[in-house]
Amino acid sequence: MNQVSTSEQDTIEQKPVSPPRDPFARARPTDVYWIQLKPIYKGRQLAQAERLARVTVIQERAAHLELFRLKVVCDGETKADTDNVLEVLVDHKNRRVRFGPLENVRMLPAQRGLGGYLLAQLIEWCQRSCGDYSITPLILHTEEVSSEESRLIREKLLRRAGFDLSYSNEEQTAGRAQANRVSSLISSWNTEKVAAIQISDILNQLREQEQSNRKQQAQLSQLQRVIDDFKNNDLSQRFAIGCLIVFAIFQALMLLWVVLS
Repeated sequence: MNQVSTSEQDTIEQKPVSPPRDPFARARPTDVYWIQLKPIYKGRQLAQAERLARVTVIQERAAHLELFRLKVVCDGETKADTDNVLEVLVDHKNRRVRFGPLENVRMLPAQRGLGGYLLAQLIEWCQRSCGDYSITPLILHTEEVSSEESRLIREKLLRRAGFDLSYSNEEQTAGRAQANRVSSLISSWNTEKVAAIQISDILNQLREQEQSNRKQQAQLSQLQRVIDDFKNNDLSQRFAIGCLIVFAIFQALMLLWVVLS
């Protein structure tokens, strides 16, 4: 039997283990649509103006794995690849789903309802295709919450979606979010902050705007005709008054000439 030398064994033990290949590393967008971030008021003051955001959808399958990823970029901005991204990885072989990404989740701009909206879209997609699958617990990281307010927002978001939370520290910033089945989750979000823009709604708005523009154009044309009539009447009246003045002067001169002669 061949014996492995100590040096060869050390070389084998020290050989770095390469990370598993990502089957979705070259996944490309499959759909794009727009959402509206509604304006936010504090009292009567406008705190956050209305904004439009583009949602990029990636849906791809590799063997028994299927990826559904959503990424949001606000209009006129370019975010890092790790910002504004949520995804779900479905393992059809083991009938299990895993929400991600595994790294820290960061949504910008903050407190505009983006996290809740994206999570609701992932849940709705999963419930249509794999509602009876089990769910891998979500790992909650301390780095994801920069303040007590953001921690409460994360907790409210996950509880509203149907997850049960358990914490591993006193500050309740790290822990796990668990749920049994995809069918037990709730696909809801704060509709007062985020609204999906439908193509039909945009077309209807454009059609209504076009009709309104036509109506206003007709009213402007009518007003212009009235103004032109007033101008024409004014010129006629001025001409008539001028003629009367000239005639009156002529009559006065004639009367003066008669008197003098």
